[in-house]
Amino acid sequence: MKKAAVALLAGFVALSSSVSSAFAAKPYLSGRFAVSMLSDSEITPLSYDTGYMLAGAVGLDNGPYRIEAELGRQNSGVSKSLRSLVMTTYMGNLSFDLDLPVAPLKPFISAGVGLANVKEDDGIGGNVDDMVFAWQIGAGAGFDVAPLVTLEVQYRYLVANDPELAEHKKYTIDNHNVLLGLRAGF
Repeated sequence: MKKAAVALLAGFVALSSSVSSAFAAKPYLSGRFAVSMLSDSEITPLSYDTGYMLAGAVGLDNGPYRIEAELGRQNSGVSKSLRSLVMTTYMGNLSFDLDLPVAPLKPFISAGVGLANVKEDDGIGGNVDDMVFAWQIGAGAGFDVAPLVTLEVQYRYLVANDPELAEHKKYTIDNHNVLLGLRAGF
């Protein structure tokens, strides 16, 4: 299933840019750290502790827009228990940079689609996971700290479509992430 997710993202990147724009685009790598806040599950009532997310991406910067393949992993504890929720995401993202003529900040909006492997760990060695469709939207701003290096601050809202986990119960997973990242072109 993980190979299928990687193939899906690779296909998304390949199909989303034409041959001529791919030659004009500048490749980049980025790394991100986030504070992750899952909303309470409505289908199976659970509350989550604030967690963290780490993500890395490879992409193409084509001036007004960027397209990237992103791999992310986030971890949040289940309140008042030893359980935790770990989510690995495989996303294809598209960002549109808004050009402000004299501002040092470059605001952007983004959206992404992909897959999320949601795993519930019971805290005593047992776990259940489910691979589901995921999507996200976000907005942020970048600040150039050196040639080809941009510091980013971003908010994202991520949804993993109702994974079926422990005891075959469905969970609602929607997530608020506040990210700090570094994007380096080459």
